[in-house]
Amino acid sequence: MALVFLFLICSNAVLSVEIVFELRNAPKESILFVPLQEIVKDVSLLSLGCNQNLEIARDVGFVAGMVARSYGFEYFVFGTLDTLDESDPNPLDRISRSAFITAQVLTYLSEGLFNSGVIPVLNGLDRTDPDVVKALINRKAILPTLVENEPKAEKLTRLGYDTLFVFMDGKTNGKLPKNKLDLSVDLSTVESIRRRVLEGAIVLLSRSDKIVNVNRPFAKAGVLIFSGEEWLVEIAKQVLDGNRPSTGRIP
Repeated sequence: MALVFLFLICSNAVLSVEIVFELRNAPKESILFVPLQEIVKDVSLLSLGCNQNLEIARDVGFVAGMVARSYGFEYFVFGTLDTLDESDPNPLDRISRSAFITAQVLTYLSEGLFNSGVIPVLNGLDRTDPDVVKALINRKAILPTLVENEPKAEKLTRLGYDTLFVFMDGKTNGKLPKNKLDLSVDLSTVESIRRRVLEGAIVLLSRSDKIVNVNRPFAKAGVLIFSGEEWLVEIAKQVLDGNRPSTGRIP
């Protein structure tokens, strides 16, 4: 509830913003819209959903927001309103098959982003799982949301998600708030957080084959990890050999 309240009381606002699709120095009052793994290397939405510790998403949101702010961004598009299924062409940009887990991770991410000094803008593009929307409403996680067009905004409103909408041309249907938190940009914990996420999402699929699958969530055997870095591959091999427990949940 506190997060929603903070959005509502912000007084300085803009009626349109520029949406930027690459990590670069930002023009004033612009929204960064890139995959999470481009902000915090190799940390995808799915790696958070596969993590036994879902609350680490709050830390990821915080460091992602710090990275965005280091380039001058005030707003950051994150997340998804869809759940994972095997027909998805971009599974790393989904969180879980579970609407409950999806909404929980989105809530933690939004808290971390806000606490870093940016305004989180929920990615409402493409498919929408109504159960994710309902779960967000139940958590009072009512966030500014990026949508394709007015019909999509109307669809979400009919589902009960009545919020401020940002359209792909940067226009908004209301006053987009500013974050009033005054924090210095600090990138010192980015690397430690990303390693914790990656080490916490090592998923044992089956020991029938000694395969280390990197970013292949629909593999059936071996172990699944979300980075090909040597240190993580070595840990994955220890899991396959039974010398170390797995840490993650199956997508």
